[in-house]
Amino acid sequence: MQRTRRFAALAVASALLLGACTGGDGGSNGGATGASAPQDTGPTPAETLTPGAGEFTYANSGLVVTVEVEGSAGTLEVDNGTDHDLAEPGLYVLDAVDGHEIEVDVLQSAPVDAGETAIFDVSLSEVDVDQIGLLVLLFGRDDYGAFVRTG
Repeated sequence: MQRTRRFAALAVASALLLGACTGGDGGSNGGATGASAPQDTGPTPAETLTPGAGEFTYANSGLVVTVEVEGSAGTLEVDNGTDHDLAEPGLYVLDAVDGHEIEVDVLQSAPVDAGETAIFDVSLSEVDVDQIGLLVLLFGRDDYGAFVRTG
């Protein structure tokens, strides 16, 4: 019974202390008193993407790859900030409507050495940028993962 009373007393004391916390120091550290918290201005408007154009970025452990597409053509820039050479880059798309895989042509694809940057032209002959559900990066036969649409 003694344990129950101690536990109940501790719980009540904790609730009172937590309830008394205001998050401010009341100006005791030279801060302004009566300062109001930032006002919530409502939801942030969604970013507007340009129809027919898109920028996709992949960044991981020193490797930054950017694909810029307008219509069904664009460029692939590989900034290999890693310590190892990379096989030739490749891309594929998963269609936004039904998820089927569509190969993207990376023209004159070539390996990218460690510390080097290379730019390649790309052709999305079967798909328009607005149909891209997911853009995936390959180096040789290795699947590196998906891009994030950044523009």
